[in-house]
Amino acid sequence: MKKRDMDRRTFVMGSFGFGMAVLGGGMLAGCAAGDEPAAPEAPEPVAVPETPEPAAASEPKAGGGRALVAVFSYSGTTLTVAERIAEATGADLFRIETTDAWPDDYDAMTAQVQREQDEGYLPPLAAAVEDWDAYDTVYLGHPIWWGQLPHVVRSFLAQHDLAGKTAAPFSTSSSSGNAAALDALRELCPEADVREALHLTRGSLPGALDEVEPWIEGLARA
Repeated sequence: MKKRDMDRRTFVMGSFGFGMAVLGGGMLAGCAAGDEPAAPEAPEPVAVPETPEPAAASEPKAGGGRALVAVFSYSGTTLTVAERIAEATGADLFRIETTDAWPDDYDAMTAQVQREQDEGYLPPLAAAVEDWDAYDTVYLGHPIWWGQLPHVVRSFLAQHDLAGKTAAPFSTSSSSGNAAALDALRELCPEADVREALHLTRGSLPGALDEVEPWIEGLARA
């Protein structure tokens, strides 16, 4: 799979901290698991509604950190949310992708996900974030699969230290919640400032995209 480059944009929500830490699980420690099986993010992409004007820039804090939207999306549903966040904040957008393409067949894809979860396998990634140390805020997005954090995201966290950074998680699912995935994120990144998460179900989209801007504003006030 070809390496994807990021579009660079200026971060407008300068309200968070800066730093880094080392994660493991092979390199990761203490992977949390979800309880209830739930259908993974479905392969039908969600139509993207007209995007509102970007939020007004806030005064950057001393030192001038940048923001990154890092997203893994199988079907395009979570990517739709990521693009809305990047547009609203002016953050750079980075797609988390594996070196091997995911199966197009839904059943084959879900079987692969189940194997990764059962075996604790961390799939290799196609690319790493350039200038990682320059970011103090990371909006981390992914689908919820069987109530859990996808292992491709665990691979990303193993290669990108979040200690001292602000992590703003967002996720999508067919119906399952995000509690176990959040627990896993906090356990894997104990030195990150993990903020309130945004979780949207597929059935609520695209209307629920209007929740993005209030969520971002709430993060800035926290």
